Formats: sequence, C-alpha cells, structure tokens
Amino acid sequence: MFALATSNYEYRPDEYVTVANGISPDERYAITAHGGGQLGYDNFHLYFTDAMTGKNIGPLEEIVETLDTSANAFSAKWSSDSKQVIIIYRVDRHAPLKAVTYRVAGRRARCTKGPFDVTGEELIKYWHDHSTPAASPKIFGTPLHRG
Repeated sequence: MFALATSNYEYRPDEYVTVANGISPDERYAITAHGGGQLGYDNFHLYFTDAMTGKNIGPLEEIVETLDTSANAFSAKWSSDSKQVIIIYRVDRHAPLKAVTYRVAGRRARCTKGPFDVTGEELIKYWHDHSTPAASPKIFGTPLHRG
C-alpha cells in the first residue's frame, strides 16, 4: 500500500527538525526529529520541544522501529487547543502506518495510546496529505550546509 522510498536525513549534532505540522496551534510546542550518522539512524528519536526556546523537553520514547529518519516523513495532528497530538509514521514500506497519541499538560507529553496500527482512512489520508518531501519550515539548532 505505501511503497514509497525510505526518507532519510543527515542531522548536525545540534540540529532538530520539526516534523510535518509539528508546531502546536498555540505555537508553544514542536515535535522534532534528530538522529546521528550518515542516514540519521544512530540514536534516532522524535522529541517534544519548546517551540519558543528550541530546547528539547524530552524524547517521545514510544515511537520506535521507524522506517524513516527524515522529519518530513512523520506527521503530527494536533487538537485545536494544543492539548493532544497524534504522531503518524511508517515502520515498513508495506506495513500499516503506526501512530501514538499524547496528552500535553504541564510542559509534558504523556502517551495515552499506542503505538497502534493506523486502520482508519482519516489518519492514513492525513499522513499522506501532510508528509511531503518539502523542507521543514522550522529547524532548531544549526542545520547542515547543503549546497
């Protein structure tokens, strides 16, 4: 169903890239990606980040076994009040998408559901419509020069 190429990214040591739709509606928080090594797989994590300061609040440890390391391969679907976010991602090119739901309160993101297989068309369409090869509009830290 999703036979798209793997999307990888080479991060600088202090570079954290916002995932697709990763900035919360109130602009206080961001979901960012970071990893090491040439393809970004070394110690790869998504992070809950303070969007005002760019400082990581903590890793989203429930999101594991990801196929991709590029931030644009992950989609964040925020509630309008910024109190809940669903992260949608791939674990394999031919497996169902996975998702994890977090509740945001007191500068923390607490897992409330997942990881779970995405079976509903709404989240599949959301991921497909928002995960793009376009560069992230928000990068924290120093990006690797790509000239």
